[in-house]
Amino acid sequence: MYIFCVLTFGCKRIPEDIFISTIDLNGVHSKLIANSKNSDHPLVIVVPGSGGSYIPDKYLFGLVQNGYDVLSIAYVGKKNLPKEIELVPLEYLKKILVWAKDKFPNRKMVLLGISKGAEYALTFASHYNLVDAIICYSPSAFVLPNHVGVSKNEVQKSSWSLNGNEIPFAQLNSFNDKAGMITYKKYIDPIFDDAEQLNTSRIHVENIKCDVLLLTGEDDLVWPSTRMASLMQSNIEKSNLSINIKHVSYKNCGHQFVWFDKKKPEHIPEYQSMNLTGIKKHKFLFGGTSEGTIKAMIDSRNVVIHFLKDI
Repeated sequence: MYIFCVLTFGCKRIPEDIFISTIDLNGVHSKLIANSKNSDHPLVIVVPGSGGSYIPDKYLFGLVQNGYDVLSIAYVGKKNLPKEIELVPLEYLKKILVWAKDKFPNRKMVLLGISKGAEYALTFASHYNLVDAIICYSPSAFVLPNHVGVSKNEVQKSSWSLNGNEIPFAQLNSFNDKAGMITYKKYIDPIFDDAEQLNTSRIHVENIKCDVLLLTGEDDLVWPSTRMASLMQSNIEKSNLSINIKHVSYKNCGHQFVWFDKKKPEHIPEYQSMNLTGIKKHKFLFGGTSEGTIKAMIDSRNVVIHFLKDI
């Protein structure tokens, strides 16, 4: 059983051609951002990054105005959801897909994952054949643990679970940075130099049964997304010639370059701020120059729209 209700508050900030509906599906948090004219096009299920909660609606309006309705989801940080990205069930995303396919039986389903959400989407698709395509911004090739904020003596746990069991993950060195500017990539890079860790934690993308688009910034300071995407592309091309895998990387671009609006962006996100050690905050740097990241924001939007048209 689900509840499907149209939001009426804050309508002045919502474009006239868009409506937003909340969906209460037995503990699943999601909302539909849509235009009635888009009913024949693929539905894009947006899986957010390490914040885990909803991406602000306004950042998704451009995608809807380009013809693609969005099912925006949250998987942590809401009522009855985990507080941290720790042992989040793949079944949670399955429940969303089953609902969407039942509600919109004639529409193709596309997962659009951003950063940590791309890791979730790829891990999910390596176990379930429920989507028609995957789009990933700044993806990880590995299953990573809940790491930041975990003390040295605490046991690291996988971000994801299946049937109540941890998905195998990479053990990272304990987070030990003092408050200030952080290049988180230094914790991820060592995985490539440890064959056992690499093989244990890598996402088995060769099991994915749909087309995949990977978008990365070559100056990503959160993790080596371009290198990881190249690894995934190689693994797919070696073992699964029946699907199309495309990787687009951008020079002088950092970790965060999602952009769907037709107008040119004026600013770029430079870091994600987290309060972990009292008053002072850690600032996790995204990397990239302003010019390079803005170019990537504009071009990747066009790449995504063309990819969706070809599904």
